[in-house]
Amino acid sequence: MMDKKLNLGKLPQETLIKFVLSKIKVGADVLLPPSFGEDGAVIKPKRNILVVVADPITGATEEAGWLAVHVNANDVAVHAAYPKWFITTLLFPPETDEKNIELVMDGVIRALNEVGATLIGGHTEITDRVNDVLISGVMIGEPMVEGKFITSGGAKEGDAIIVTKGAGIEGTYILAKEFREKIAGYLKESIIDEAIRFKRMISVLPDVKYSISSIGLSNIHAMHDITEGGLIGGLYEMAYTSNLGFEVYEEKIPILKPTKEICEVLGLDPLKLIGSGAILIAVENSMAETLVKSLRERNINASIIGKFTKKLRKMGYLIKKDDTKLVIRNAPTDELWIFLRREKLLK
Repeated sequence: MMDKKLNLGKLPQETLIKFVLSKIKVGADVLLPPSFGEDGAVIKPKRNILVVVADPITGATEEAGWLAVHVNANDVAVHAAYPKWFITTLLFPPETDEKNIELVMDGVIRALNEVGATLIGGHTEITDRVNDVLISGVMIGEPMVEGKFITSGGAKEGDAIIVTKGAGIEGTYILAKEFREKIAGYLKESIIDEAIRFKRMISVLPDVKYSISSIGLSNIHAMHDITEGGLIGGLYEMAYTSNLGFEVYEEKIPILKPTKEICEVLGLDPLKLIGSGAILIAVENSMAETLVKSLRERNINASIIGKFTKKLRKMGYLIKKDDTKLVIRNAPTDELWIFLRREKLLK
């Protein structure tokens, strides 16, 4: 039996209830949950501040729905908050069938269960204004320490810069999954399989929770997750918002083997590759080694890669292995976008 194609406009009541609303489970903190005919939600936070973020993802797959939740949850986490409530707008292109809707929703619900958050509302629509599924998310979180939060721009002079896991985590996963055939002739199957398993590292909630429990919130001055523009982009944004500069050492930056090999084959820079799954942490210098040791004991790789400094303002140095300095004056275009544009031109 073929899946029913849907007309333009809001999802039909039956489809909305069967494939979207029926999958949602809420807790006692949601006073008005999602339902047919309601335009909003009512929540009752336990603490006195909320952290709110927004990010979109495109793609008509379970992974797209799953990733939409995690990228928003990560943005909440690096503010030292737990993701709690999720609102999403799902825009589907013409000719979408119910199976596509169910796939996306299954990914959304699975990811929400993984991060401990609840879907509390949103909007669903079939529209000819998009040619792929657009998943726009808003995540609301509560602080891990009551009344406290961390920003990207709180780094201080002399702070050590720590990175967790490695560069280009998300980009490695995407490239291995979506372009397996292209790279299969150049790499071992085991390397590609390992890269696809990077999906398990996308959440940064453990990185943040263990960092705070290890050295306390007061010793962590700033945090930023590594997204578009990769590690270099994340460093620049932290420096810019902190009104400082940075110096980091190329040889100290962890690049996992699958990332290194895939980037070599495709001619990409892993330091500028989208890297959800890793965070940059500005830490009181005296506590940096303690934090690295603690994270590693919990099987989260962490490395001190450099420091923030007043000598530079809103720029930084990447000190290469031959001791030359590459000046970073702006956030780079992400290598994944460069690759995708290049592939389109080659077709």
